[in-house]
Amino acid sequence: MELDEFGIPFVDGDCLTSLGGLMRLVFASEPDENGFRDAAVQCFGLFKLAAQVHLPEPGDFPPYPSGDIARWSDWKNFELTENAETDFSKAEQLRKTPENEKFLCKPGNGLIQKLIRHQIAPKKRFEILNAPNVQRRNEQINNAARFSFLIAEQEAQRNKGYFPN
Repeated sequence: MELDEFGIPFVDGDCLTSLGGLMRLVFASEPDENGFRDAAVQCFGLFKLAAQVHLPEPGDFPPYPSGDIARWSDWKNFELTENAETDFSKAEQLRKTPENEKFLCKPGNGLIQKLIRHQIAPKKRFEILNAPNVQRRNEQINNAARFSFLIAEQEAQRNKGYFPN
């Protein structure tokens, strides 16, 4: 419990990835009778693995996977393409109702905030961030935005009494 900051890698099935979230410990309760404690953490950035991860054997210390990481801030400069911006805007307009207005007005207009706001799955967000080049990343962003728009379009029709497929 000496760590204030640590990383949690994105895990895809059984596969440990080289990208993850930098976490800050906000609160930890006292251990219960079994030694377990509750904890609250906050993600404040991203990291990439800088070296191979050590996977412990039973009885090793530390008892959890460990490795060297490097803070990664390039993702903050990633931008939406014009097509993605258009599709996300159209999706927001279709979803705009008094009931969900509070969900559409979340702060932040960066790439990650948009992907989260439009309910792009964590695995897809990982694939976008981990794309091998700008062209592939932009293709994935465009696909995610187009999918978001198509779902919003179908939901809008379903709410009018029919659901086109």
